[in-house]
Amino acid sequence: MILAENQSRLLAPAKTIETGPWRLQLRGDELADIEYRGHPVLRAIRPVVRDHDWRTLAPIVESTTWNDDGRFTLRLVVAFAGFGPEYRAELAVRIFGDDLTVTFDGVAPGDLRSNRIGLVVLHRPDDAGRNVTITAPDQSRSELVFPTAIGPHQPFMDIAAMSWERDGTTFGLEFSGDIFETEDQRNWTDASFKTYSTPLSRPFPVTVHAGDRVHQSVRLTAAPADQAAPADQAAEAPSPGPSAEVVTVCGQAQGRVPALGTSSSLSAVRLSQVPGLGALIVEVPGDDTASATQILGHAVQQAAELAAALDVRIIATGPGEIRAVMDLLPLENAVRIGAFSSRSHVTEPDLWEELHSEAQRRGFTGALLVGARSHFTELNRRRDSVPSNADAITYSITPQMHATEVPHVVESLPIQRLLALNALRIGAGKPLHIGPITLKARFNAVSTDGAYDAGTIEEMTTDPLQAEDFTAAWLLGSIAALTLPGVESVSYFEASGTRGLLTDAGTPTPAFHLLQKLAALRGAEVLEVECPVPGLVLYPVTADAGVLLFAANLTQETLSTAVRLEGGNTHTLDIPAWSVQTRLLG
Repeated sequence: MILAENQSRLLAPAKTIETGPWRLQLRGDELADIEYRGHPVLRAIRPVVRDHDWRTLAPIVESTTWNDDGRFTLRLVVAFAGFGPEYRAELAVRIFGDDLTVTFDGVAPGDLRSNRIGLVVLHRPDDAGRNVTITAPDQSRSELVFPTAIGPHQPFMDIAAMSWERDGTTFGLEFSGDIFETEDQRNWTDASFKTYSTPLSRPFPVTVHAGDRVHQSVRLTAAPADQAAPADQAAEAPSPGPSAEVVTVCGQAQGRVPALGTSSSLSAVRLSQVPGLGALIVEVPGDDTASATQILGHAVQQAAELAAALDVRIIATGPGEIRAVMDLLPLENAVRIGAFSSRSHVTEPDLWEELHSEAQRRGFTGALLVGARSHFTELNRRRDSVPSNADAITYSITPQMHATEVPHVVESLPIQRLLALNALRIGAGKPLHIGPITLKARFNAVSTDGAYDAGTIEEMTTDPLQAEDFTAAWLLGSIAALTLPGVESVSYFEASGTRGLLTDAGTPTPAFHLLQKLAALRGAEVLEVECPVPGLVLYPVTADAGVLLFAANLTQETLSTAVRLEGGNTHTLDIPAWSVQTRLLG
């Protein structure tokens, strides 16, 4: 059962708008899944307001009006709020023929410091490798390509317009009100490239005074090669109903269940042994010996209760702190150690040299990690500095760096797999230990301030969905995405607490029950399966009793499908919305 406070997110309505050759979904303030003649064009166009620390103010649509008298018009009045600042805007959408225009008129009710206000365009991830023409404000043109490998920096800058071709149609975007540029949001597991204003080369944050206004517009145009294509040649809309297809689980293995772990917390909940559990991550501050001693002591206790080894991540301001933390470590309990800068969040060369030297001096025989304690982004931007003698690579994941809506969280799952493939390439095949993976970021890696009180930190890092069935379903989708050769371990959430597998009261969450079952199957073969049902995750694992099928529904509706083990019987699955089922296939 979905808790009342989470229903608005998990059951958020979407209105389908169809007018002329265009079709799109209105989800709150977002114009999502924009199609032309039944073919996908853009992931979304939406307004955003980011405060001085890159935190996204939550949009609340106060009113919606529209008419379709031959020239479709939609108007939204949107209030933005969160972390203190407020903002107001009117969003207008006008569609006529092959032209779709979105305008943003915003005003600040009071003073605020902001890094970004205005419209963003989210391009589809399958635009990777597609040619694009970029027109600069001086009307000069450049022929470029959406990056295939995840781009560490902006692939397109100084944009006034852009055009590209797909599905026999030339699409154009024209921007006004500011200079735009594009970043590869796949770095943060977003399923998109994002074109936004204002250029990051300009100073930020800026002070926006009460009454200051922002006006921007984005015009999307379509020029089909066959201007008068018959209606029956247009692509049909996908059926939203559940699929009745029979899905076949093949006998061939596509990977093995990776070692699954979690992170330590300061919760006082007593834990119990989880058979097969991998390591317990503990992040230890190097600049505060008292805190480091307390954190390590509690982590050692939690690891003992779980019967797990320690994966130690030292957060240091400089190499001189490595030795002091290593003096506190019970090395016999540690299976991995890494060191990361408290400023850049990556393994700086001087930190690596000191860690490697100290580990050798103490006879540590576990793995030494390098990478990023924040996002894949930082690893990607420092990929040339990965030391060749490191044992393994690590980075963290949160699906909500830019958007908190559930569809965005779900769409991050296939991008997690792409990140792992890119990380394996960066590390030249070094094994990956991915995590912590959390619903919300553990800290603000791009903060320009960083001075938060305890209440703000709790709000920023804790997701009310943590104890929902949804999180178990999302967890299965993530494990399935990261079941790859070279991914040795994946660590999720915290052991207990508001961000935990157990609640503050010690109650196991649905995510705990799933992780517990899969941890016990560590190293078991995962069989190949191609699932054509949108929103359905299938994870067939070989077990002593046969093939154990884990299935997750990541949609708002019950999904029904039939699954057959190659050469075996057919099983019917009816999976409620946002939930996980387990079935033994014979």
